[in-house]
Amino acid sequence: MKKSGPDIPRHLQHFLGEHLVQDRGCSLNTVHSYRDALCAFLTYLQHKKNLAPRAITASDFSAENVVAFLSHLQRTKKCSDSTRNQRLSAIRAFARYLCWKEPLISSDMESILAIPSKRTSRQVLGFLDRDEMEAILDAPDANTWSGKRDRALLAMMYNTGARVSEVVSAIVSDVTLKPSGTFRFQGKGRKERLLPLWKSTSKTLGQWIKGTGLRPSQPLFPNARGAMMTRSGVEKRLKQAIIRATSARPSLVQKRISPHTLRHTTAMHLLQSGVDITLIAMWLGHESIETTHLYITANLELKEATLAALQPVKNSSMRFQPDDELLKFLKSL
Repeated sequence: MKKSGPDIPRHLQHFLGEHLVQDRGCSLNTVHSYRDALCAFLTYLQHKKNLAPRAITASDFSAENVVAFLSHLQRTKKCSDSTRNQRLSAIRAFARYLCWKEPLISSDMESILAIPSKRTSRQVLGFLDRDEMEAILDAPDANTWSGKRDRALLAMMYNTGARVSEVVSAIVSDVTLKPSGTFRFQGKGRKERLLPLWKSTSKTLGQWIKGTGLRPSQPLFPNARGAMMTRSGVEKRLKQAIIRATSARPSLVQKRISPHTLRHTTAMHLLQSGVDITLIAMWLGHESIETTHLYITANLELKEATLAALQPVKNSSMRFQPDDELLKFLKSL
């Protein structure tokens, strides 16, 4: 006999296929992230609970099963706390959707929404100094087609601090070179922003577009087949530039550098140049100023480490230290 109750598979299809994009305006990357998390949960139920995904019910989509799934991720799959939290975030989003569509099961969904995220430690943001960044920008071979593209690509990434997904999805018409250089692109959550280009970046991009004869509708940074570059393709080209740049800057060998490191580098260099943090948040497309505040913390830690290295060993700390009488008074309160 067919079980009665909400049609969870149908709701799941609508959630991923329509709701996230049409109602919430989520990017394709966000949809894929939610899809992967929910697929992993359904696969877990299929293997561990013998529940076919097409037959899942509201009682199967329970806090108990979600907690067991999250524990499975960390115990068996060795997932990090941040990955576990990311999976939970996607499941919560679907639970909130079910609360809206099926009010009668909202109390059950509240149990899922109440599952706490794990506290995670934030790693110190890695970034490059100006000489290291310059070495990477100059590394690609300007005499080859791919080298010219990579020079334009890296210059754009450093100038804008853009995410990889934002850069590879850009088309030629997103760039305006006259009267002043600007770059318009869709950021995370379909948020559009317009950023100015430095003269050096405008010159590099202008030479790249004119030299290759790219049309307005074509990808700004195509691969060898003329299609849009992939995330892994950008990582590969950056790695090659780093290898070439190490001869000029051996310090690069000691650093773990990814495309996102260039984004951190842009933010830190803007901060060190005196740009207000709210403008940096707008520049990077951060939804919350708290995200940008991490760069201030990283910059202060760097300054304190430098100051500590310059102080004589016998010197007392530069921080405020209350005298003994004050300490006794405070402890007596």
